[in-house]
Amino acid sequence: MPKAGDRLNVFFNSEAPLSWGTHRYHNSRTRRSGERYIPIPRKEAKRLGLRNSNCGTGFGINLFNVHSTDGHFSGVLMTAGCSRRGDMYAKQFQGYGNLRALLPWLELHDAQVGDEVQFDWTSATDIEMTFISHHDE
Repeated sequence: MPKAGDRLNVFFNSEAPLSWGTHRYHNSRTRRSGERYIPIPRKEAKRLGLRNSNCGTGFGINLFNVHSTDGHFSGVLMTAGCSRRGDMYAKQFQGYGNLRALLPWLELHDAQVGDEVQFDWTSATDIEMTFISHHDE
């Protein structure tokens, strides 16, 4: 479980998280525009103890109060998904009950493959999120 002072930096290494609702490798559900997520590498999920709902649901388990350092996002994100069936480690941050929750913030920053998001835990349940652009370099 993360604690105050923990940090996670993740990159958008593919188009999938930036257009999750429509850029899909399978047809397990209807395509929906505007759905976004922020990927979590399994190694980092394991290091920080970022779990998915296979371990239960709740603040500090897989729900976090998240505020962006630029003031343009404030809400609850959940850690979800897994890279293989039954795995307890999450593969993404997504909106809690709203898979389009990250859309306005990522569009504001013109998020692209190669950009980065930094998560800084201020407590076990609270995170400051910072967008780091790499496409203007």
